[in-house]
Amino acid sequence: MNINSRKNKTMKKLTIALLTMLTILVSCKKDNSNKNPDNSSRTLRYEVTGNFTGAVIASYTTAAGSTANDPITLPWNREINYAANVTAAIILITGNGGIAGQKVTVVIKRGGNQVGAPFEIVAEASGSFSKPAPIVVF
Repeated sequence: MNINSRKNKTMKKLTIALLTMLTILVSCKKDNSNKNPDNSSRTLRYEVTGNFTGAVIASYTTAAGSTANDPITLPWNREINYAANVTAAIILITGNGGIAGQKVTVVIKRGGNQVGAPFEIVAEASGSFSKPAPIVVF
């Protein structure tokens, strides 16, 4: 058996193993019954807390579907009832001038129920960060 033949067999085995793993991961079903029971609500509430001491900006989808960029002070919250033509909403939290390791946590509630787990952002060595929370699709 030559070296190319062995390489081909090894590549085939790796490909099969990778495809098997991907199939298993994709087919696993998450239980979201307690995390997002009201999928019909178009009202989102963003709650941002943390110990970050620098300047913080929240960039988020507005009720009409445009984007707002607001300087905020922690803790901060905003409740928005989205128009029927808005198909998704997102919030991006950006901070600078803080200390490495300081944290900001974003909680998103839909119809009063928390969507997924709280989203935590940690300031980098520069004392800054810029992270979007997961998108909420209507």
